[in-house]
Amino acid sequence: MPLLQALIRCSLIVLFLELCLQLVTGQDDIDRKPLIVTLSSITPAKANETTEVKCSVSTELREYVAVNISLVTLRDTKCYPKPFDVQACISPEDPPRNFYFNLCSQISTPVACVVTIIEDKYICDSYISVVPSMRKTNYDIKTFLVNK
Repeated sequence: MPLLQALIRCSLIVLFLELCLQLVTGQDDIDRKPLIVTLSSITPAKANETTEVKCSVSTELREYVAVNISLVTLRDTKCYPKPFDVQACISPEDPPRNFYFNLCSQISTPVACVVTIIEDKYICDSYISVVPSMRKTNYDIKTFLVNK
């Protein structure tokens, strides 16, 4: 009988400690950023001259995230080819992933690197990726100066 009482007490203590551990480790999930986007400074260029733009993307989540990365200009650049969208799987353990876009314009314009979390089972395996319920889009804006 004393052995059974000791086992019950130990199991209750273990359950209590496990509950405390789950409460403590789950608190920092609220402060984690789903997307961290950084657009590198853009070197000034002449009209219709192509320059390379780097957009870095990372996550603080513990799961993989499928994202769509696009370069958006706030004014029509009147220059071709237009930057295209890129889909990628962002890993939480990796350093920020860099995406490079070629950009040209005839006028100075603000440029934004816009990253949106998407639900696509072909980019990340569906059993390892997550779509958080919090903010799903993040961006960084810099100005692209065109010298005349």
